Amino acid sequence: FFYEVFTARSYVTTGTSNGEGWLTQPRMLAAELKRSVATAECCCSYNMLKLARHLYCWSPQPAYFDYYERALYNHRLGTIQPKTGHTQYYLSLSPGAWKTFNTEDQSFWCCTGTGVEEFSKLNDSIYWRDSEGLFVNLFIPSELHWEEQSFRLRQETRFPEQPTTTLTIMAAMPAPLAMRLRIPAWTKAASVKLNGRELDVTPTPGSYFTLKRTWKAGDKIEMTLPMHLSVEAMPDDPKTQAFLFGPLVLAGDLGSEGLTDAMTAGPNAPQLRRLPLEIPAFHAPSADPAAWIKPTGVPLTFRTTGQAKDVTLAPLNGIFGKRYSVYWQVTS
Repeated sequence: FFYEVFTARSYVTTGTSNGEGWLTQPRMLAAELKRSVATAECCCSYNMLKLARHLYCWSPQPAYFDYYERALYNHRLGTIQPKTGHTQYYLSLSPGAWKTFNTEDQSFWCCTGTGVEEFSKLNDSIYWRDSEGLFVNLFIPSELHWEEQSFRLRQETRFPEQPTTTLTIMAAMPAPLAMRLRIPAWTKAASVKLNGRELDVTPTPGSYFTLKRTWKAGDKIEMTLPMHLSVEAMPDDPKTQAFLFGPLVLAGDLGSEGLTDAMTAGPNAPQLRRLPLEIPAFHAPSADPAAWIKPTGVPLTFRTTGQAKDVTLAPLNGIFGKRYSVYWQVTS
């Protein structure tokens, strides 16, 4: 079930569903997207994260956390309104959509409850353990206290704004312990330093890089995980494309003209018919998106070049109060 949802029923954000169901056959996602604006119910993401975590307990494959990370950053973060704490029902991926949230006392959804619960456990699943040692699966500032092993670890990072993380051992017993570091599938040319010395091994994307040694307080691991632009096309329409930077789904900023508080607070999905908008189309001069989507100098923010109408692209999870598009019509 997990494999079918992930590979055949999920949009680029890992979000799934259309009005709480599926309206087309598997792998017909471009057609699915056209059927409704009420795509990607937040409760579905909540439950798929729980399922991924459960499956990982049985079989600790790093691919589960490639999925988990993408869902966490693109479908969970960004679905609570930062000023009010209100939550979303559907994270619409229709071009020209905007985020809609519940109100204080006039709308309350199942996704309100799961959204609040999810945000109360954002420290969940960063670290895992087995009889051999420790797994580091997420790059989030945190401290770990593994009481049974008298092992303490601090992770310092500004990921994803910066593609690095540092793990410092605060305490450890004098016995060998394996540290397995997730090397995401999205990275290239990852590198690892131990106590300031770069290790002469190139970690393989989509795997674990294992360090087994007798750790001592003050030992430091520094990981660099370069991020790059990539394209993900719809399986049933290769011209319908989305863009990512590392694990982050990028959305085009289409402005806030015409949006009112009544349109963003209360409805469970955006009412696009009330505010039609022509969505720009793109011409890609190269299969490499970096050839025509360029950094702006602002972290994680890009802008198209050479298009009839250029658009600024930034992580979907940081866009509030504006219209956006995740999927674009792209010709070569």
